[in-house]
Amino acid sequence: MLNGHGDDLHLVNTTIKHNFSSNVFYKGCPKEVTDYLATKIQTIQSYPSPAATELSSAAAERYGIDKDHFLFTNGAIEAFYLIAQRYKNKKATIVGPTFSEYEDACRIHGLPYNVVSKNELDSSKSDLIFICNPNNPTGSIYTPSQIEKLLQQKPNSLFIIDEAYIEFTPKITSILPLTAHYSNLIVVRSLTKTFTIPGLRLGYIIASKKIIDSLREIRIPWSVNGLAIEVGLYLFQNYDRLLFDATILYQKAQYFKAKLSEISYLEIRDSSTSYFLVRLKKHTAQALKDHLIKQGILIRNATNFTLLEGEYIRLAVQSSEANNKLINSLKSWN
Repeated sequence: MLNGHGDDLHLVNTTIKHNFSSNVFYKGCPKEVTDYLATKIQTIQSYPSPAATELSSAAAERYGIDKDHFLFTNGAIEAFYLIAQRYKNKKATIVGPTFSEYEDACRIHGLPYNVVSKNELDSSKSDLIFICNPNNPTGSIYTPSQIEKLLQQKPNSLFIIDEAYIEFTPKITSILPLTAHYSNLIVVRSLTKTFTIPGLRLGYIIASKKIIDSLREIRIPWSVNGLAIEVGLYLFQNYDRLLFDATILYQKAQYFKAKLSEISYLEIRDSSTSYFLVRLKKHTAQALKDHLIKQGILIRNATNFTLLEGEYIRLAVQSSEANNKLINSLKSWN
């Protein structure tokens, strides 16, 4: 899906001052990271390492997992397409409503798939099962114990757990340690959302060495560019210091949602993250989006998520100034 994602700023001709359509961390990339990147601009004159193995070593040191269990990719997107390519003769189940690229990856590589609700997963039988945790766009979660129970109940299914937003919730922790104990588990992570570097494209896969080796065999060389490698190394060396506080972000989102809930035509859905769904009780999501664009505000029209019936938008908490601007604009819309 080239279009239809959040942060479709490239499709808007009007100046946007407040962008609620993206759920990356709203304060942006830390200045010291962009300053560091500027000192590494000369790296574009040389080929990067073909498989970005230096990042695997850096991640291994951070997480205490052997470097052979990591594979770095051109954003988490490449990871999903690699997985679909590797298992193209299998059948997949996707727990929705969720990120559309799981469907697209399966479709492009010829995997038959079905999209089921969270409540329907227990009765589903598939070779591959895609779960976004925390989920995009709903912000719902599976606890680590719930994931482990699924791994045990369905030992013949390979679970692909997308943890791109794991650092946006104080409610759960990562299941990375489970990769050492379960051969039917792949975890996909991303540095994009946490450190606001979507333009650099940097994701990674954690799984058994056998799975990583099989994926490495089919991935193209140099898919991770040199600047992304340099920034990735810097981030892993300074990770905890640069990481935002998920509890504070969540509290800010709770206050934002409380204010939005005072607007009569909005129905705010529960979420364990800083982003959440809003159902419109009147009008359409596209009409609201078009209205807000004229005021320099961009939101995510969420009506195109499979299994999501009705008119929905997705919002992610921003600065207090931006939040107040959106609230006032929504109050004035009839």
